[in-house]
Amino acid sequence: MLLTPISAVKRRTKAPQAAALLAAACQLVQQGGLAALALRPLAQALGVSVTVLSHHYGSRAQVLSAICHSGQQADQAWQARWRTALAPLPAPLPAALAANLVESLFDELADSRAAVTLLQLEVMHGSRADPAWQPGWQVWRHDLEQFWNDFGCQLGLAGELLDSGWWLGYIMTELAYGLTLAGDSSYRMLRRLCLARLFAGGVAGPQAADTLWFAHLQQSSFAPVAGPPVLASNSLQPRTAPWQQAAARCCGELLAERGASALTHRAVASAIGIPHTSLSYRYPTQHALVLLGLDFVSAHILAAVQADSLPELERRRQAGDGHKLDLARASFALALAALRMPELQRRNAAMRGWRGSNLIQVLEKTLPGRQPIDRLSAHVVSLGLLGVGNMAAAGPASEAALAAAFAAALRWLERNSPSLTHSA
Repeated sequence: MLLTPISAVKRRTKAPQAAALLAAACQLVQQGGLAALALRPLAQALGVSVTVLSHHYGSRAQVLSAICHSGQQADQAWQARWRTALAPLPAPLPAALAANLVESLFDELADSRAAVTLLQLEVMHGSRADPAWQPGWQVWRHDLEQFWNDFGCQLGLAGELLDSGWWLGYIMTELAYGLTLAGDSSYRMLRRLCLARLFAGGVAGPQAADTLWFAHLQQSSFAPVAGPPVLASNSLQPRTAPWQQAAARCCGELLAERGASALTHRAVASAIGIPHTSLSYRYPTQHALVLLGLDFVSAHILAAVQADSLPELERRRQAGDGHKLDLARASFALALAALRMPELQRRNAAMRGWRGSNLIQVLEKTLPGRQPIDRLSAHVVSLGLLGVGNMAAAGPASEAALAAAFAAALRWLERNSPSLTHSA
């Protein structure tokens, strides 16, 4: 349930309360993503001047920290209610009950608490590109991790999934998809399959019926959305004009780094050195720019999957100047953008439904001899890794966090399901 717009009010000089600050921030993010949450629009939504906002809270970074603190306080009240409800239950909980409880929490966070959940996810994704969000987000994240890890312990999840950050990554990823896809019955079936497999310890059901049903859902409800026949990538043979290749690369990198709201015609045109009118003529809407960026990302995913060794995989992840294109962040940005751009829903659903499929191929080529993982388990593992990749700081810290979560998930799978085969 999204918040109603804040009504126009006479400009005040009194500092806004935490609840009003949170409501205004959520409204702006719902309308235009994190990029829309600037001081002037925020002050206008609150009915105060920027001077009043700065006088009460301080610098821009302190205003952003105050927003995070308001979101954290709202979360704590919600968490306290659930802690009270869960306290009498034994640990570990039966797998079926565990899956039901987690699904109930997902539904609440994507429905009555959708506005705060979206703000939380946008701040998580955007804090890497904008360091001013980092202090407030780190405190908020610590609170979230404590709640979900405590809950995970009660659910009977392995300590390595909690300690590595994989479990919180899984939660954040599913929330991002749930905001836009929760009304889709196929998505809800898919989410339930994932939770059931997770709380079964990664073990397939009798005759791998859950894996077979997962394959059916993929084919019937989450058919991949085809891009253009030729994608812009250094790894492939592009047939488009050089400026279009540059635009595709710029859109892909901006999408991953800052989210869909950063894809403006002026920003992209300025980055590649062409008139913004030329770009607008060929790609008239922001939606077109997002799709162009996604095509660039898709090309790099395809190139990485086709690699026959780990060094070649790493090389193909390069965007052309030695920087790695962060595919996980681009996927997460799409999930968030689909809430404001319904035309992206089909693409978003397809990417959710086929997550993990490439992971099997990559593992077979880069880690030969390792026990194979079936498609549903690979799907579950990839959801947690997607979240971890979006929470970690940039650079070596991100690579280390992702590697640790990946290793923990594989150890968990190998310990609990040594006889898995990818039968579907």
